[in-house]
Amino acid sequence: MKSDAEIAIERLGGGWRALFALARGLARLPYRWQMRLAHLLSWPIAWAAGKRRAIVAANIALCFPELDARAQARLAARNLRCTAVSLFETSLAWFAPRSVTAGIVQVEGLEHLQRALQGGKGALCLFSHFTMIELGGRLLSEALGRPMHQMVRRNNDPAVEAVIDRGRRAFCERTLEKRDLGELLRSLREGHPVGYAPDQNFNLHMAFVPFFGQPAATLTMTSRIARLSRAPVLCVWVTRQPSGYGYRLRIDPPLPQFPSADPVADTARIIALLEAEVRKTPEQYLWAH
Repeated sequence: MKSDAEIAIERLGGGWRALFALARGLARLPYRWQMRLAHLLSWPIAWAAGKRRAIVAANIALCFPELDARAQARLAARNLRCTAVSLFETSLAWFAPRSVTAGIVQVEGLEHLQRALQGGKGALCLFSHFTMIELGGRLLSEALGRPMHQMVRRNNDPAVEAVIDRGRRAFCERTLEKRDLGELLRSLREGHPVGYAPDQNFNLHMAFVPFFGQPAATLTMTSRIARLSRAPVLCVWVTRQPSGYGYRLRIDPPLPQFPSADPVADTARIIALLEAEVRKTPEQYLWAH
């Protein structure tokens, strides 16, 4: 008997079928071939970004007022190309065989996560919306030697979501719907590492906290999750190497004295850490979000 996912995938439209078939085919190529093609095509893809171009420009103007208009435009152009490359990195995360992703990442601080998991309360791994966020989850799972559980935003099209979810399960044992706090807590209580990105706004459990001097609507759930689960909270940073090939994945030690009695202060603390990281490679952050 067919599963609900298999039935949904059968309803996938022809355009989506062709797109996913192309992504699967490209994902099987050697990594450097994929990235050469990605960097080459990033120029026309960035040029065709449409309204996203205006969003990127507006966000960069707000967050980098110290740059003149020409420097802001250059940063926006680099960011759009990085975002275009991330389309290939996302298909790499979902569809590439293990042989393709082997050896493409430099990992630092893995011992912090391994030690945290020994406590038996799981570990809340805080990712951020850098452009290669999907690939970061896979690279961490492979470095750790066990699949992550990952909080995700479901696609509105059930057929498309079924394909994406199947791809994510190449490295992710369980995907958790973004509003399902109960399932997230269950994963932690079962001792799993859970990937979670708090630098976003679900229109619930949120507060405005400073980000590059601007009040940004941000989830405050991290503090609540840590309090209810008593799981250690670790920041995970994924960036592309300066050459454009390969990645650096860094896991920081668990946040000390976290959570506090003030969820908004906890959220501001996390976002301040994020801002410091974004300033190192601002072109790699998802300003089009």
